[in-house]
Amino acid sequence: MTAPQHHRMTIEAPDGAQIAVFDHAPAGTPTGPALVLAHGWCLTGRAWDPVVAELRRRRPDLRIISYDQPGHGHSTSGSDRRAGLGDLGRTLRAVLEQTAGGGDVVLAGHSMGGMTIMALAGLDPDLMRQRVRGACLVGTAAHLPGRRGIPGERIAMGVLGRLPSGVRGLPTTPRLTAANLFGDDPDPEAVRATARMTSRTRANVVADWYHAIMGLDLRSGLTPFASMPTEIVTGTRDRLTPVSAGRRLAAAIPGATFRSVPGVGHMITYEASGLLASRIESLLDAEPAGQRA
Repeated sequence: MTAPQHHRMTIEAPDGAQIAVFDHAPAGTPTGPALVLAHGWCLTGRAWDPVVAELRRRRPDLRIISYDQPGHGHSTSGSDRRAGLGDLGRTLRAVLEQTAGGGDVVLAGHSMGGMTIMALAGLDPDLMRQRVRGACLVGTAAHLPGRRGIPGERIAMGVLGRLPSGVRGLPTTPRLTAANLFGDDPDPEAVRATARMTSRTRANVVADWYHAIMGLDLRSGLTPFASMPTEIVTGTRDRLTPVSAGRRLAAAIPGATFRSVPGVGHMITYEASGLLASRIESLLDAEPAGQRA
């Protein structure tokens, strides 16, 4: 898949991480709010490419900003390996402050990217209320009670965490990627693209953010979402953040819209890119943040 055209820049996160940001600026003057996209664990900003391409086709005047999470893709890790989801929220705030101007934004996050948006809401509810026109939380959760994981999962992550920083983790094949991350009849190109991202993520990054996610409980910071349009989308075949997690999240946010997509797995950005583009468009057209009661 050809990456949509973009301008790449680097900003510094509060923990010292050097964050690669990709500005998909329109050819002319942008109109409406900017769209900011956050990706998931062991992926990169390219996981949003199918949605970006679809939105650029539909809305050529839309400014879209994506970025690589700390330690992922072209971004470096912060100075402290004991990172938590709060660090992701602070990184997203830095992206907004340094690249998205002062107007309205729409936020969309997939998997750990959705957790990033929820972490920002807990850290800075005023920013959310004043600038965020709407939020799209995709294949994600605020809390994963009772999750046991697959046998040997914690042992494997302990081993990965002790490997040298340059060693890549999560060796995989397209067949395993399709089985674990996709739903029915996935596009082989999408599977290969996902396998490339996960297999290139460094071992210590895989382990560090795994441990951060295992302590997941963002429920106390969800209040700001009740004041804005919030779309929650989960695939019925998602094995990482199941439909039940999406339903619990929707139940915790008054007024949120919940959608389960039949036959789709965790990689909704590839498997249902058109649907996500439509849900994001509804948020772009929502009432400006400053006009909400």
